[in-house]
Amino acid sequence: MGRLDVQGIVSVSDGIPRVQFRQLNSEGEIEAEWQSEVIEAREMAQQILEATMNAVYDAAIIGWASEVWPEDPMMGAQMLTMIRKYRADKWGLPDQPEDWRPT
Repeated sequence: MGRLDVQGIVSVSDGIPRVQFRQLNSEGEIEAEWQSEVIEAREMAQQILEATMNAVYDAAIIGWASEVWPEDPMMGAQMLTMIRKYRADKWGLPDQPEDWRPT
């Protein structure tokens, strides 16, 4: 598994604060490098935090459903689909990976 390095910098060309990212692979070689403005970096950080919490909640729902209904291994997946759909309908949040914003 690789590593993501992040650092705050000041652009030499325009003096604007920026956040610099560098994605390294498992051998430590650079796979990607980019810079973003501070507001964009904050938005990325917020999305990462939300995604990590959703992953934990999703795992908890599936784990709980598997313990409550061990005879129905699909119950957790079905519940998760319903909750994601509700979240998307109620708050307009993407509920599936295919709902990601276009690049």
